[in-house]
Amino acid sequence: MHGRLKVKTTAEKQAEKNKEREKKKLVYQKCMRAIKDKFNSGDRSMELLGMITKVLENIPEFSTLWNWRRVILLAMISSSKEEIQKSEHENESETKSSFDKSEMLSSEKSFVAKCLEVNPKAYSLWSHRRWLVEQNATESVIQEELNLCNLFLKYDERNFHCWDYRRYIVRLGGITREAELETSTTLIERNFSNYSAWHYRTTLLDTNNVDTVRQELEWAQNAYFTDPSDQSVWLYYQWLLGRETKPDKLLTVLRDGDNSTIHVLLNNISYNPPSNLKVILHDGSESGVWKSHVTPSRLWYCDISTPPEHEVTVQLGSETVRCVSDIGVTLDCITPRVDYTAPRDIVQEQLGNIRDLYELEPENKWVISTYLDMMNTCSQSKSKEQITEMRNLTVKLCHVDPMRTGYYRDLWTKLLCETAVTAWWSNVSRDMMTSRDMVTSREPLNLSKKYLTRLDHADYMCALRELDISHNNITSLSGFTSLVSLTSLNLSHNKIPSLDGLESCKNLTVLDASFNCINNSCAVLACAKCRLQELTLEGNPLATSEVYPGCVVQCCSMLCKLDNREL
Repeated sequence: MHGRLKVKTTAEKQAEKNKEREKKKLVYQKCMRAIKDKFNSGDRSMELLGMITKVLENIPEFSTLWNWRRVILLAMISSSKEEIQKSEHENESETKSSFDKSEMLSSEKSFVAKCLEVNPKAYSLWSHRRWLVEQNATESVIQEELNLCNLFLKYDERNFHCWDYRRYIVRLGGITREAELETSTTLIERNFSNYSAWHYRTTLLDTNNVDTVRQELEWAQNAYFTDPSDQSVWLYYQWLLGRETKPDKLLTVLRDGDNSTIHVLLNNISYNPPSNLKVILHDGSESGVWKSHVTPSRLWYCDISTPPEHEVTVQLGSETVRCVSDIGVTLDCITPRVDYTAPRDIVQEQLGNIRDLYELEPENKWVISTYLDMMNTCSQSKSKEQITEMRNLTVKLCHVDPMRTGYYRDLWTKLLCETAVTAWWSNVSRDMMTSRDMVTSREPLNLSKKYLTRLDHADYMCALRELDISHNNITSLSGFTSLVSLTSLNLSHNKIPSLDGLESCKNLTVLDASFNCINNSCAVLACAKCRLQELTLEGNPLATSEVYPGCVVQCCSMLCKLDNREL
């Protein structure tokens, strides 16, 4: 993880571990029965505490024994209080107890510290330490615990148990952000690869302060120019640039051809529709329940029962959209691209820095991937030259990091679909300059021969009628469920084994799925819900089977033409 290789255990080391386990097992078997019997009988003595200590010295991660230890210590504290109260009641001049709470806390802390040296990543140890601090959280105790954290972070700077405990102590002691920022700075200067320290910094900084962001970016720049292969600083760098969070907003409202369904495209993706999203019918009543074809989603639909000539109103908070018949309404410029939150002048300056670093480190995957991401985010409309350069960068990523070739191919698919959808909506918007109302767009979208592995951002294509995605490397139609307005689809020359995913494309009339991997009749059952009139399946294994074409004709009742032949 984070660039650290796992060292394989040798046979000799494994034998030593097994021997150590056997030793612990013997200690455990000898002591546990006696401890259990004593504890269950109500024994809360120092003798039992000592027996538990012996086991924990060998097995410090034994949670149950730490819990029992706290019960015994609390019983001793309670007994000590009663003893003192009794002495005061009898008016004794000196009220002493055989049990000293402060001495107990000090002794317990020393014992826990000793156990932490054996296993610094045991949940129960840090939990017990937290309980001890809660018994007496003075300023000196807080400082003592911070020093303990510093010590164990020297041993292992990525011990998340220790980091969690430190955050708890910081909250408990009211330590300032400035002091903790100074601590994270010290840790990072000691080691630029301290991922935990970089991450801790993200919880402390105010990124709304432009000067702070600029200063941190300069510091990160020094780090990635020093060691461009260190992923820790790159993750922090991406966090500094930030990603825009958009408020809930209606982008498109569609009323389908038979007027029985309303589809809405929202700004944000979610598992549940917004609670204030409503459909109001012509008589003022609210209709139906919002559903989605996939989850999470930004495309939601609601079934309605009202004549096409009657107006239907869609509300999202204060936004109101009225539509009649199969009209679609587009309310905003639509793009799946998400901007950086950092000011544009800073982002442009950083893009120049990354471009300079790419010239120095053309084979570094972190430099290439960051450069690619910034190129995509900084320009909404891209020229052919920019798209070609982005393609070349993804090819280079596959070359320098072959283990993640599949990921980079999917990344290219995402970037290209994002660019294509943005350009498509831009063209549609130009056709709508005189009116905000539109019938689902007849502007076709051509994604053929683009090296795509899937259809990304399909929800933004909900108003699309014609799509050509032929001659690619698509293996599944799982993303096609959002193409609710589609009437013509070209899927030829891909690697698709089944047409599952087209169930919600009820308006689909023309489908070319030739030269794919469809090999049985069950693979075309999804088309039964479509209004297919023309279907092409030649070049598939199914087209050479005995059940063809009868199985297809039986499935698609409205079919008029199959493989370019009239039926």
